[in-house]
Amino acid sequence: MRKMIFILAILNAWLFASDELNIDSLFKKQIGLRSITSLSLLSTGNANSYLLYPNISIGGDPTIWNDTKQVFLTQTFIYTLHPKFDLLISGGGSYARQEYTNFFTNEYSHKNRIGFDNLWLGFIYTGESFADFIPQITFQTALVQREKAINNTKNFYLKSQNLQVSLRGYSDPVVYSIYSGFGYNQARKFKTLKIEYGHSIYVGGDLSIVLSPKITLDLGAEQRFQTEQKINGYQNSEVRSIPTFSLGSTYSINADTAISVNANFGGSSAAPDSVFGLSLWKKF
Repeated sequence: MRKMIFILAILNAWLFASDELNIDSLFKKQIGLRSITSLSLLSTGNANSYLLYPNISIGGDPTIWNDTKQVFLTQTFIYTLHPKFDLLISGGGSYARQEYTNFFTNEYSHKNRIGFDNLWLGFIYTGESFADFIPQITFQTALVQREKAINNTKNFYLKSQNLQVSLRGYSDPVVYSIYSGFGYNQARKFKTLKIEYGHSIYVGGDLSIVLSPKITLDLGAEQRFQTEQKINGYQNSEVRSIPTFSLGSTYSINADTAISVNANFGGSSAAPDSVFGLSLWKKF
């Protein structure tokens, strides 16, 4: 889905109040720091490798895998300078088991990869409410991304940006949002390859039902398109359609801490089969 794909972003700007989880506290803002620590397990069931932050996207490695299982650990910090302006920094790494069939021996084998993935910096701007909606703009840029193509691993700087616009609102006991965004990727130059991942555009919506002062039921859906990928100037993929659906729940442990569980399911052959996530929210 989005930023913490495995978390519904409807709570991303609101779950840091000093009160228990309810409709009123979801809309309060406080100056200070919040932390979101997320762990997720992704299974592809297809030939692609994926990135989860800030959105689900297909990586550029031209290797054709039978299946990839990835575990992502992402740490995000959001600091509210002003009720309308937040600074956002997020970094993470992953472990991947990538399975393939050896072309020469026809044996089934696998490769393991573990390490740092990326570091993003951005901001969140919250506008004045209108017609029962609260508009919000989120912009992020990748300070560094560590990527691999075939057997070449390289760091890239300021090569990707993401812009998202959302409208949020509530109708007791439901909190909801609709959003749209655009992801831009510059070409990556490895030793022997120049890879253009393609850009992405997406729309989606989230729904969070407050079941009690401590528990919400979270639902969401997103449709993402990723444009054609090119390697050394030659197109090697079509436009990819990546629809996803999510189901989860958030539990407020106390006034400063909450935990969220989430499951995402793909709706096309280009989407990952599933993403299961666990996130810890903390206000300091």
